Amino acid sequence: MKIIKFLQFIPLLFCVFGLAQETTSINDFNFESTTNPAFTLLDETPTQINTPDNVKALGLYLSNGFSNTNIALEVNPYWLIDFKIKRTYQDYRGLKNNQNNKSYIDPFIGLKTNSSLSIGYLEKQFEGFETDKKTIAIGYRTTILQFYNANRIENIKSAIQQIDNGVTDPIHKLFEEFLAGEGVNFPGSGSCNALATDLELKSKYETLADDFLFRVLDQQDPDDPDPLATRAHAVLSALDKLTITKEVLVVNYFKDRCSNIKSFVNNPKTIKPIFRLDGAVAYSLLFKENEISTDTANRFGAWLTADFAVQFNTETYLHFYGIGKYVDDEFNINESGLYTKEHFWDYGGKLELELKKFKFSYEYLKRSLNEDLYRSVGNISYQLNTSLSLIGGFGKDFPVTDNLVTVLGISWGLDGGIDSIFN
Repeated sequence: MKIIKFLQFIPLLFCVFGLAQETTSINDFNFESTTNPAFTLLDETPTQINTPDNVKALGLYLSNGFSNTNIALEVNPYWLIDFKIKRTYQDYRGLKNNQNNKSYIDPFIGLKTNSSLSIGYLEKQFEGFETDKKTIAIGYRTTILQFYNANRIENIKSAIQQIDNGVTDPIHKLFEEFLAGEGVNFPGSGSCNALATDLELKSKYETLADDFLFRVLDQQDPDDPDPLATRAHAVLSALDKLTITKEVLVVNYFKDRCSNIKSFVNNPKTIKPIFRLDGAVAYSLLFKENEISTDTANRFGAWLTADFAVQFNTETYLHFYGIGKYVDDEFNINESGLYTKEHFWDYGGKLELELKKFKFSYEYLKRSLNEDLYRSVGNISYQLNTSLSLIGGFGKDFPVTDNLVTVLGISWGLDGGIDSIFN
């Protein structure tokens, strides 16, 4: 049942349109969030150098929209496994205290919270081939280690403290006191996203709100008053008592509660580590005759991406990226039509200025096969809102011929949640 509910909220990102000068791999994939290893190995991402902003429970990616069968699925096991132990916000961010009672963040917490598996299917014309070839790929990536300075740790602690402090409206505080007395957990981040669509969840809290209002608005016995009701009477005006309903109470309570939760959930994007090292591996099969029963060619890749982030203010970072990537590639064909194998390294860096809504970046990668193979691409991203971004790219990709690129696209994310992430 939980799986069915969860699948109702698959974050979906797709490309609406693209503009290209000449055909090359980057033009086939025009939205920024598709950087999972399955597609990266197949050169189907607008950037080769990336560290994920936040963790997705489940992500579905489409190349060139819905017009073809190119698709990738990425899943984060941390969000799907129902752990037996109780999870907290401190646990999720890896916040701990040392022997001197000084706070620090576990540098290896990303191995648990920020690991993902991806699988992709693609029909693509690779360089040297006359027709499109069907390929499948699987990949895994994780954050190997990350370091925060004292100031950024304090910002994370403040976000958690806001949640611990709870709601701000006095009647909502009393409602939470009532919930605690009933042994009911307060809403988690998944519940914040699910209230509008999960009728069972909505009914549960409206029933609780109905019981709460009946208790605090009921006529009190002067000789044995209910302390909760007495405080509620002091908070509610005569107008409030006439107009407040269970539906209004639940909606307003969730808004109050979830504003702090959403701030915490988003702070991996706004509070970044000073240094972060990501690793990824991927493996792909190309079906030589475009049939599953035919022979295949293989491609394997493994890479490390380092990110050093300089913070100017709460919403402005300057990133210095470095990457080293090894590829064992059989997706090559010679003049005789025979498949050949190559080993090479891609190495280089990326400079990115991240503002409140804008991202400006330039990346350069060199391929070890020969001096003519390099990737030089600039990217611009503008975030219209939390779900919609405009993306542009321009430059030169790895192929020796037909390698000029111009990318214009839209990234649209439909995000949701499951019953509760933290209990």
